[in-house]
Amino acid sequence: MVGLIGALVAALALGGAVPAAADYGNSGGNVQLYQVTASMNCNNPSLCPQPLGGFWAWAVFNQNGTFDGEITFCAHMSTPAGPGLAGAGHAHASGNYIVTDIFPGSGPWIIITHEVDVLTGQGRGVTVVNDVPMPIAPAVKGHFSTADILGFSAPGVTFQLTVTPMHT
Repeated sequence: MVGLIGALVAALALGGAVPAAADYGNSGGNVQLYQVTASMNCNNPSLCPQPLGGFWAWAVFNQNGTFDGEITFCAHMSTPAGPGLAGAGHAHASGNYIVTDIFPGSGPWIIITHEVDVLTGQGRGVTVVNDVPMPIAPAVKGHFSTADILGFSAPGVTFQLTVTPMHT
């Protein structure tokens, strides 16, 4: 479970993207298929990788296989050696995705296949590229909780995900 939490955090907080024009809306041939919002907070050191904290993300997934998103994150850990990653940060994410069945019987999922994150705030000026496929959300309308996405709930762990199909 810890690996899945870490993978979801990494997928939404550290990914790879192609520079986007941030053309939100169905204009210029950039037809939106899905909007996804997510929030994760984990302050349970027995379940969450260091540093503890959370992220809040929004992304749009377009018909042409690209996505564009914004992520804000905050870490609450410091070490005897110093503050480490404590504090807030922000990243712009963009890249490519596919929709496919990956979990038997679960239906199609949105999977990021290439992501580029440009960090501002904490980590300012750092660009992170990720080409490891990362499941993000079911490709269906819905609001999903910690138990829906991770299969469990626990004290100090909250994950919320909302998927809004935009196509008609």
